[in-house]
Amino acid sequence: MYKFRGHERYAPLLTALLIQAFRAMSDEQNSVLAKEPPAPVAHLATPVQQTKPQWRPDAVTYVPVSSERLAERGFNQAERLAAGLATACRLPIVDLLQRQINTTKQSFKSRSERIETMKNVFSIKPDGMQLIEELYRGSHLPTQKGMSPAEPIQILLIDDIYTTGSTLDACGQAISNASFSMEFPVEVYTLTLARS
Repeated sequence: MYKFRGHERYAPLLTALLIQAFRAMSDEQNSVLAKEPPAPVAHLATPVQQTKPQWRPDAVTYVPVSSERLAERGFNQAERLAAGLATACRLPIVDLLQRQINTTKQSFKSRSERIETMKNVFSIKPDGMQLIEELYRGSHLPTQKGMSPAEPIQILLIDDIYTTGSTLDACGQAISNASFSMEFPVEVYTLTLARS
């Protein structure tokens, strides 16, 4: 109803679910940083635990939709989810990506057809390179960790549904290619509302 019929009224509920998934992802990433298994139950943090590094992306972005889908639905569902998550978690949201090619609907395609269709579909927006540089330099978008030049920018890429991963892979590749050409290290993390 949300994705295909454009019922925006479901956005707050779906955003709440995405926020829960983001918190679980953060807990998992923090466990990796601390090199220990995730805690099975919630407990009060000790002073030692409070000094451990905390994973937090530097910015949130989203999968862009084609102009045809935008006209059909009236909104970009991934953008709404990303905006809700970014607001709730006090993270900056950046509009990094654009579609170069309007693809046909992916829902009736096989995995190999989806992967082939998504090649070179996305690119960085004209001002996207500047946004990446600002993230890296820390001059415009504040970060929680005071990045040193060796630390990569961590971008959380949001989409609504994960099927084969071809859309997220194509978006991540566009971000990685742009950062590589600018010589800024970037890590792209992805989070979706559902898997089909």
